[in-house]
Amino acid sequence: MKLYQIAEFTQGAFTNRLETSSSDIETSKVKPLSLKEFNETLGLAYRISNEKNAKITVPKEKLVPQLLTDTNSLILHTHTQKVALLPEKYSQLLLTNNFIKIQLSSDVDNAFFEWYFNEHPSIQKQLAFLSEGTVSSLLKLSHLKDLEIDLPPLQQQIITGKIAQLKKRKESLMAEKSELQQLYIQQKLIQSITNN
Repeated sequence: MKLYQIAEFTQGAFTNRLETSSSDIETSKVKPLSLKEFNETLGLAYRISNEKNAKITVPKEKLVPQLLTDTNSLILHTHTQKVALLPEKYSQLLLTNNFIKIQLSSDVDNAFFEWYFNEHPSIQKQLAFLSEGTVSSLLKLSHLKDLEIDLPPLQQQIITGKIAQLKKRKESLMAEKSELQQLYIQQKLIQSITNN
């Protein structure tokens, strides 16, 4: 089956088209989702240290729920071609044009689909084919909708999704352990010089 048969999609907005400085209309301040937060959710490194953390002012009528992150939808970054199930702390952030919100039907487990999209060879092969011949790989919404999906029964999805989440948690803890070990060794080296 095609992905569009089991999902609804919302393309993120161009912030410069949404942002307003008018005092005549009712507005809300909202923080856009950043690649740093997206990568952190997936346990990926993020190299840029001075990420913008500013909120923007948006007309309330344009701030529809579909443009905001939640814990029930997957978010796709169109450049990295990865999806993430965002945690509660990243809810209610504005989706910018680099992101697409994917709301799956009730017979698809979100945790399973995050693993399936990001790691399954059949999806990776399709994504590689769509990126052939392009300088920068950008997944278009039309291509996303046409991805061929082959899902196991829901109970198997739930089990696989839980295992994938535990694997991701383990990798995160192992990376944290390694970082702490490096800091410890660094501190011991500094102490050995200071004591002499």
